[in-house]
Amino acid sequence: MGSGPRPRAFSVQALESVLFKVGNARLMRELREQRTWILLENPQTHHEGVCLLVSVLLRSELVTLEIIQNLLPWVNSPTENYRVTGTAFLAQLMSDPMLREKKFLKSVLHILEERSQDRNSIVRQMAVRGLGNIVDGAPEKVKKHKKFLLDILIGALHDIFSSEVIGESMKALAKVLKELKEKDIGSSFRVLTQQIRTCFDDEDDALRSMAFVLFGILAQLTKKKWKAYFSEQVRKSWVTLLLHLQDPNPQVSMKCRATFHLCFPFLGLKRFQHAINKHLGGTDELKPTELQEDICRHLAKENAELLENLYKTTLTYFYSSWEGIRAAAAKLAGFIREHTDMQRMKWLDLEYLLMSLRVLEKDPSSTVQLVATEIISDICSGRVLEE
Repeated sequence: MGSGPRPRAFSVQALESVLFKVGNARLMRELREQRTWILLENPQTHHEGVCLLVSVLLRSELVTLEIIQNLLPWVNSPTENYRVTGTAFLAQLMSDPMLREKKFLKSVLHILEERSQDRNSIVRQMAVRGLGNIVDGAPEKVKKHKKFLLDILIGALHDIFSSEVIGESMKALAKVLKELKEKDIGSSFRVLTQQIRTCFDDEDDALRSMAFVLFGILAQLTKKKWKAYFSEQVRKSWVTLLLHLQDPNPQVSMKCRATFHLCFPFLGLKRFQHAINKHLGGTDELKPTELQEDICRHLAKENAELLENLYKTTLTYFYSSWEGIRAAAAKLAGFIREHTDMQRMKWLDLEYLLMSLRVLEKDPSSTVQLVATEIISDICSGRVLEE
């Protein structure tokens, strides 16, 4: 839609005039309220503007076969701006049954596959969004194309140049996986699980949030075939989930709470499940420190191996980039020490723990400093009593 800022603005104004003549007042108001024209004019948000525009036009039944045929060549244009516009148009079109009805679905899927490898990251992002939108436009076709969809979307999770492509792929996978069963995913399950876990500590809030959502969806999907494997992945991740219940972003911590609840049964702590349900199952405000203390108390009696796993992973979070997580990790280490039988559980090296806590006493965050000082004081007073 034009190759520079001014031509783009003129194109948008021309389009607005045309729609004003053929459309109705409600349509024009909806486009203005969603800031569609402003989004279309800005090169950074143009693709989102196209998706909004197409969405409104589809609802008003103004997207014709002729428009589709005229825009299809844009998707393979050597000009990046045309490819962005064309791919965003197709991405949104995928959410409408029209493609299936007009027998265009298969050819558009292959166009989106090609564009998912485009050198332009916005084109790749829009291609991935389009593949996820098949769930809205042709949900009954998801199983038929499952391998095709999963291969491309999991491939997009490895995009090293664009976190937007990774995030878009996660959103698309969340939609697609809800239409599938465990047996439909096949060997992709392994790669998918591992790749999602790499985003649990990502700096990007949206990526962390979607990673937790996806891991929760996999927990719900896992029945028989992948149960042993997924249980092993949960054992590797559960401490991360426990600490991100205090994620710096409240929305992310809410998503983490739901996922932690779904994943906990995979740890095999049946006797403790009721207590976990009490902490996480309701809508009451979560009290993470009470939950952590209950877990430590239970593991000290029932599962020393899992307590050791909890302790060793917790220490690595002393170096987290988020002060809230550092403080939570220090508190958790304090609870573990409190409930550990030092004679029986030799893995807890008290000198090393004290040294690590003294580093946190010099932390830039006063919250972290206070927590570290408090635990050092508890440990040292406990030592005096023992002597």
